[in-house]
This record gives sequence, structure tokens and C-alpha cells, in this order.
Amino acid sequence: MAADRVRRAPEESWDVVRCRRCGFGWTEPLLGTEELSGYYPPTYLGTIDTRIGEFLEGKLQRSRSWRGETEKVRLVMRYVASGRVLDVGCGDGKFLWALPPDRYERAGIERSAKTVELVRRRMPDIDLVSGDIHSPELEPGRYDLITFWHVLEHLPRPDLVLERVGKLLRPGGWLIISLPCIDSLQASLFRSFWYGFDDVPRHLHHFSKASLNRLLENAGFLTVRHLLFSRLVNFHSLKHSLLNWSNERFHSRIPYYALKPALLGLEAFERVTGRYGIRTVIARKRQGTND
Repeated sequence: MAADRVRRAPEESWDVVRCRRCGFGWTEPLLGTEELSGYYPPTYLGTIDTRIGEFLEGKLQRSRSWRGETEKVRLVMRYVASGRVLDVGCGDGKFLWALPPDRYERAGIERSAKTVELVRRRMPDIDLVSGDIHSPELEPGRYDLITFWHVLEHLPRPDLVLERVGKLLRPGGWLIISLPCIDSLQASLFRSFWYGFDDVPRHLHHFSKASLNRLLENAGFLTVRHLLFSRLVNFHSLKHSLLNWSNERFHSRIPYYALKPALLGLEAFERVTGRYGIRTVIARKRQGTND
């Protein structure tokens, strides 16, 4: 059982069911798109207009949020030195803004029309589409890289999504997916208190390494590498998992400094085992697939 901690609605609980063979999990009951929209708080993407304003003023560049975006950019540059990049579920556009404009043609797609309008106003040189990955505005065979930063787990049919991605990518194009991993040490240790479950029912699917590999293979992708690209993001997940557990166990908030030694030990063990709470996979479109 998992609770919606983002909306602070502990009275609502959800089952996470797992396949014994591949470890893939899904949230039950699985809500429809219209019903699910009511579970996204207005602030789910943050106060977008304020954050983007601060971002462009340079304040965000000194923040942890900016550090996370620059880590993404460094990862991208290791595999795609230049070209056309599409960020699916681009939100407030920070990642696209962080990409060097002299190297990349930057495009994003976002369901929220209001968010797209705000980002367009602040970032007019970024090509933005209001809709989803199946939008006819997205041209097949156009992109060198497509990214999903904590987005795929929110989508009802990830198999159809990746099939569409294969059509949008150029031959040999790249795909980067980052998401919580249900067969991680964190998920096994903290169970219902794991940070990756805080977002049910918005997280419809819960991927294991094996199930993600199978999904990619079936969609015509070659998995190149699984990795932890951001210790910052993974540590954040680990910290909140431990805080969820301690708050429930002791019915009070334990100071962070008291938990830090345990966090550092758990993080070190994660690095040894490779069972990260946040997994990032690098994949490449197989030649001759969906061309």
C-alpha cells in the first residue's frame, strides 16, 4: 500500500502490484486520464512564472535546481555532442534552457497549455508544443535525442510512447529515460515509505531494470547503459524515504543531521550494489527500426 504524500492525502491509499517474473509494477486502481487530472495539484510543477523569472535573472543558476540541470546537460553531451533535442514533459523548461543553444536545437512538449504559454513568453527561442508525444506537430525522423526526465512513469501506455519515440528519432538516434526504480535498495528497504511511491496515483507504472530493458527492446531500442548520473537526485530520494519512515515510526520529525550518517552509509551501499533509487538508462534506436 502506498499513500499520496505529494497531496498530503494519507487517507487515500493505493496498491502497487508487481509481476513476479520481471518485477514491473503498476498502481491499482489505475485511473483514467480525466480522473487522474484531479490528482495533479496546481503547484505540481511549482510556481512556474516565478521560478522561470528567477532562472533567467541568474538566481537559479546558483541553486541546487540549476546544478541538477547542468548534470543532465553533461550526461547528454557525452552521447550527443550536437543536434536536435526533444524533451518530453518539459515542464518549466529548465533543462532545455540549460542546453547550449550553439550546439542544440531545443524543443519541448508539455500537456499543460498554461505552462507552455508561460515558458514561450520567457524562452522564445525554444520550440514548444502543447500536447503529448503523439502530437502531429512532431515530425518523424527529426530528432537526434529524446529525453524523459521522470515522465515515462506518468504515461498510461509506455509501450506506445516508445514506439512513437522510435518514429520521431533519426536512424541511430538516442533516448535517455530517468525514473524511480522499483527494484532499488531504497524500494526494498523502505517499502511503502519509499520516496518513489510518494507520487501515487500519478505514477502509474513502476519499472525494474529488467522490465525497462524489455520495454526498450520491444520498441526497437538497444540498451546502451544503466547508470546513476546524479548523486544529488538519488540522495534526495534516499533522504525523503528515510524521513517518511522515521516520521511514521516515531510520530515526529527527526532532525536531518541525526539521520545523515545513516543516509551516507546507505548511499555508499547503493553505489556498491548498483541498486539506485533513481535509475537512468541510455538507449539507442536500432538501425532500420521505424525508419
